[in-house]
Amino acid sequence: MTGEETAAAMAGAVSDIGSGAFVTDTLAAITGLSRETCARRSAVLTDDLGVDSLALLEVVETLQGRLRIVVADEITARVRTVADLQDAVARLMAPAS
Repeated sequence: MTGEETAAAMAGAVSDIGSGAFVTDTLAAITGLSRETCARRSAVLTDDLGVDSLALLEVVETLQGRLRIVVADEITARVRTVADLQDAVARLMAPAS
């Protein structure tokens, strides 16, 4: 499978599952918290999930690698809640119009 075929397959898998699930799974893996806790869109990353700046960087880098997206530093700096992160990833995954 070529790189382009792999990227296309991954994009298809993500759209089938949803980028929010990838965010939730990544947060759960990095924080060690339950998937249910990490799926709460209102959860504040720092206060509710204990995500510090280093952990957020790990989350973002993991998502970039898994989803083949680029999350700009400006976007990362604005992320406060699970919803912020899920919405940012969804926007980056949306097809260009």
